[in-house]
Amino acid sequence: MKSWEIFDAARKHSKAQLCAIWGNRSSRLIDYWAQDPAFCADPKRNPIDRMEMLLRNLDKEGLRDVVIAVIRLLGGAVDCKVVDRRKVIPDKDTLQEEIIDDLPFLAQYQNALQGDDLEEVDHAEEELRRELAENRVRFVEQLEKKRKQREEARRKS
Repeated sequence: MKSWEIFDAARKHSKAQLCAIWGNRSSRLIDYWAQDPAFCADPKRNPIDRMEMLLRNLDKEGLRDVVIAVIRLLGGAVDCKVVDRRKVIPDKDTLQEEIIDDLPFLAQYQNALQGDDLEEVDHAEEELRRELAENRVRFVEQLEKKRKQREEARRKS
């Protein structure tokens, strides 16, 4: 769904509420935001498009944690969870170093479980899962390396 479609659906449901939410903006501006840019001469950038631009810029500036926090906040309003789909890239050279690197994240998760902040628990769990995923990537790389070494040894003999 495109941002203008979201505004179009919301406008049809409750235009007065939209006007109130956006600081009593004119209903004409809401109409602009709800227009399909492919068929209107003067499409206005709506707040969703602007927020997307802001989040992309924050991410480029290295503030991915802030971006994820914003999306979590919005998703939490409708009981949705955000999942980071970036490719997992291990940050250590060996599987053993990756495993050792997990310990602070495991401790952080266990400490969060002792508190009463679900958001903190969810964040710590996500961080731990990402670290464990890095282990799996290194493990698969090791398996592949061993398989190639065995094949090479068979060819030589």
